[in-house]
Amino acid sequence: MNRPSSRNAFPLLVLFITLMVIFHRLLLGEVFVWGLPSLQFYPWREYAFDALRSGSLPYWNPYSGAGAPLLANYQSALLYPLNWFGLILPLAWSMSVTAVLHLFIAGWGMWAFTGELGVPALGRGISALAFALTGYLVARLGTYPTVFTAAWMPWLMWAALKVMSDKHRRFIGWLAVFTALQLLAGHAQTTWYSLLLVGLFSAYWGVSHRVRWQRMVILALAVALGAGAASAQLLPTAELLAQSQRSSGVDYNKTMNFSYSPERTMNFFAANVFGTPSDGSYSTQGAFFEDAVYFGFIPLISAIAAILTWAWGNLRRHERPAYFASVPFWLVIVVVAFVLALGNKSPVFPFLYEHVPTFSMFQAPVRWHIWTVFGLAVLAGIGVGMWTRGHWVLFGTRLATAAGIGAALLALVAPRFLPPELAQSKAFAPLLLAVVTVSILGALAGVLTLTQPEAKSSSRYPWWMLAVWIVTAADLAYAGWGLNPTAPASFYDPVQPTDEPAGRGYWPEQFETDLKFEEGGFLEFADYRILLDRLAEYRASELPNLNIIDRMPLLNNFEPLLVGSFMRYITLVERYPAQRDTLLSAAGVGYVYDEQGQRVMMNETPQRAWFVDAACWHTDTQSLEQALMDNWDAAQLVHLLGEGDCAGEILSEQTPNRVDSLIDNGDSVVISTSVNHDGWLVLADTDYPGWSARVDGQPADIQHANGMFRAVRVTAGATEVRFDYQFRWFWPSILASVVSIFIVVVLFRSREPQVTE
Repeated sequence: MNRPSSRNAFPLLVLFITLMVIFHRLLLGEVFVWGLPSLQFYPWREYAFDALRSGSLPYWNPYSGAGAPLLANYQSALLYPLNWFGLILPLAWSMSVTAVLHLFIAGWGMWAFTGELGVPALGRGISALAFALTGYLVARLGTYPTVFTAAWMPWLMWAALKVMSDKHRRFIGWLAVFTALQLLAGHAQTTWYSLLLVGLFSAYWGVSHRVRWQRMVILALAVALGAGAASAQLLPTAELLAQSQRSSGVDYNKTMNFSYSPERTMNFFAANVFGTPSDGSYSTQGAFFEDAVYFGFIPLISAIAAILTWAWGNLRRHERPAYFASVPFWLVIVVVAFVLALGNKSPVFPFLYEHVPTFSMFQAPVRWHIWTVFGLAVLAGIGVGMWTRGHWVLFGTRLATAAGIGAALLALVAPRFLPPELAQSKAFAPLLLAVVTVSILGALAGVLTLTQPEAKSSSRYPWWMLAVWIVTAADLAYAGWGLNPTAPASFYDPVQPTDEPAGRGYWPEQFETDLKFEEGGFLEFADYRILLDRLAEYRASELPNLNIIDRMPLLNNFEPLLVGSFMRYITLVERYPAQRDTLLSAAGVGYVYDEQGQRVMMNETPQRAWFVDAACWHTDTQSLEQALMDNWDAAQLVHLLGEGDCAGEILSEQTPNRVDSLIDNGDSVVISTSVNHDGWLVLADTDYPGWSARVDGQPADIQHANGMFRAVRVTAGATEVRFDYQFRWFWPSILASVVSIFIVVVLFRSREPQVTE
């Protein structure tokens, strides 16, 4: 393979400095708050790390959804090594800085991968900057698992290429390591797209370079080894997935959420054609961060140059650099990804959803654009080598530079000659600014062309390359400015409520959505500044999952994977208003939030655990849920799932059994009781595999009660009921991870440079 001899790593320094400039407020101690950092990732990790410091494993979260799996929650990414900085550093700050670190890792990986392809230093730098600073990553930086997973994508490609072309065993180990890191980073959708791209590229490379088929087998085994190393995370998540609302896939409407609109293709040419939420100028529907695809003006022109040179260029095939051979592969990847990203805006994705497995696994087809920006970044690195100083190129460049300057000036004066209603519209100013920006970038590209040294051996050429990288980085820094609002780290400090209410709280679905994402909400997609203006109010709102920070239990749970029985129960609460209070009372809810976010207390004092004398059995979930809609009193009767009939009577003449105390330690709940006759103890906590019960030290069966909770049969004289959670596949998952990691270590330490094919 014709690898570049240049070891110039200045683009990585340019990338580092650019990241420091864009995210300089992190250097002042501020942290990310907008969206998921505050609503998901920080609360989950803060509780989990607190549990670890207390000496317990964070398998269970008792503060959301009447209790929910925590480690199994894939996006919590608790076993991802780079998240462990939060154990020794201030958590919110370390999480924010680690997110930015992953942008650097992404650029470094692209630098390594394109170098392995044989791309020269100029192109490697363009590819590294274009991928690391693409809007796809920077705009959604607060979605930590997505960015963390995507950062390892070029490293996976590098390792796979090494496995295909180099027989040293350590590269098998590297491929396993990068696979494990991707799987642990917490975003299954991006991991799936990455591994699929690795497989397609490896197959293409193997065929085009006549690599023996054994190499593909070794590559597959390395990926399997990485999955084995991640077993301690994957097995709990697999169990939750099987129990979740997504166990049979994602429904059509949910899947097609965030389909890419064709008119947004203009965002490839300018990041803010439709405005930006950083200053409130975003003027269209949808989420800016989902549609962001901009990867730089010079990289875009370079990618187009690569395609045109390959298709219609005047270079004969034998005159093209070796790395040009992969252009058709990347072109196909870009086209396929773009079509898939359209989702329901084209007939292709709906057809695949109905007929091809895996296309119903995830929502947001727009996320296929990870392939688009990756492929275009590689093409940009390849095509920038076609940047020449021929006579006609210089002649056209002078004209284009003058035209760019003229277009910018014309755009600046245009508002004076347009109708006021157009010139003053919200959509016009961002479009005008985009035209000016593109014109300036075009003029700068022209200046770079005119100043390009005639020979690459010239002493001026490295400085010219540096200028190209700086212009590209500045372009992308401007595009990404303000897309990740920060606030003082004190935002995440726990708050002790002055009037802590009894029981769990509950946010009606519409009120929660409106207060978070709709117009005027804290997290309005069109204007990130709203949150910063209302930061204290947002922090005090106890929206899910902010409540975890303050250890305030909610019945709500804002997670991607929800226990299926919990999801069905909440659906009943939302769909049947007449039964809402009964269902909420049976879930231990003591208050609900109104549309202003104010607490409204329930009529009855909430109980988390209580005794009933009568039970009614149901053979299927549908029958049980129908019974919950009837005239039903949770304090008198428990509905159970299993074989049996409605039996038992309320023994009103006897002293009622009672709960004396309840101690919750996260993965264990200890209930002290006074029981003078047989009955059922109902605990309004989520019934989930792995929970076991003991009554006065003796094992007891847990029954699925009232649609999603737990109940155990308790006999007269009992004084203590204990529930304990233990992941059922704990030791097999640990064993698989340990064995796989041991094999990886052996691969790295092996002195044998060759593997047998």
